[in-house]
Amino acid sequence: MGPSPQSRPVGQPVAGPRLRVATYNILAGGGHRWAEIAEVVRALDADLLALQEVEDPEPMRAMGAALGYRVLFGPAPRFRHQGFLSRLPIRSWQNRQDPKAHPRNSLEVTVAGPAGSTLAEIRLHTVHLTAAFQRRGRAEPERLRELEVVRAQAAREPLLPRIILGDFNALAPGDRLRAADFLGQLSEWRRSGVLEEVGAAGRVPSAVSAMRWWREPRSGEPVAEVSEVARAGIPRLPWLIHPLIELVPRGDATDALAGAFMPRAAVRSMIVAGYVDCLRRAHPRADSFSCPTYLPAVRIDYVFASRELADRLLTCDVAARSGALAEVAKRASDHFPVVADFDLGAH
Repeated sequence: MGPSPQSRPVGQPVAGPRLRVATYNILAGGGHRWAEIAEVVRALDADLLALQEVEDPEPMRAMGAALGYRVLFGPAPRFRHQGFLSRLPIRSWQNRQDPKAHPRNSLEVTVAGPAGSTLAEIRLHTVHLTAAFQRRGRAEPERLRELEVVRAQAAREPLLPRIILGDFNALAPGDRLRAADFLGQLSEWRRSGVLEEVGAAGRVPSAVSAMRWWREPRSGEPVAEVSEVARAGIPRLPWLIHPLIELVPRGDATDALAGAFMPRAAVRSMIVAGYVDCLRRAHPRADSFSCPTYLPAVRIDYVFASRELADRLLTCDVAARSGALAEVAKRASDHFPVVADFDLGAH
């Protein structure tokens, strides 16, 4: 692997034909947050954008039309559909639904290269893999099976440069997890009563719910109101987890221990299959947490490229994490977008 590409701020142009792709989980259909989502999408200035957790396609279509995109909507069998926005000509596309492989779905989109590109066509496959973290190891085989099917579909056109991107709900090998701070925040919200859903997965014994340590904030200080994004995105944990959280010391050791139990096989399978994790190519050691926006703790959103395309990578970043746009992003979703830029000029 050659030297890492030089990072550049999102939104600045590059010399020659370039391609900017992005992935963005908009959280539970977007709710009343479409104005903020549109502001983030406008700032990304992506040529191609994969959206996860679209429910009603109409706000997405309206946003896409206002920003000059052609919009594709791929319904999943039940919920958590996917969308795709393109400023490049779309040669073909297919919404792949296979209940045996995908609890949701996968969009396969072939686009023409931008003007002046040395690549005539590029194919993208979007994913939103199984989450189900409460099922621990039992969900990992599902993620592996989903990716195996997507890679098999991509391999049918081996000469096409390929990108697989989206919300993988899995960590990469070697990635750090900021577990202690995140769990501590959940505990504080639960204690304060501002977020009663936390800890509500399963019946809480009355003897436990009556105890002071369960009911009262540990700090004794007022707790700020929880945003709509936090309320919609926070996982519901079994109540028994919360007493354990109270005993967990804060620090790197706890993060490392928790990280050892997090699912990583899905991302590892992409690397073994020869795909390049674009963010890791650009930033080998950065944490680059993409989720949640209100307390960044983990990276689960990825842009993977086939090797011939990865060799053209300029940079890849988690976008909207700083400045004024960060405040908008925190109101828009619990995920930050991930953006990758490629140089498609002569090599």
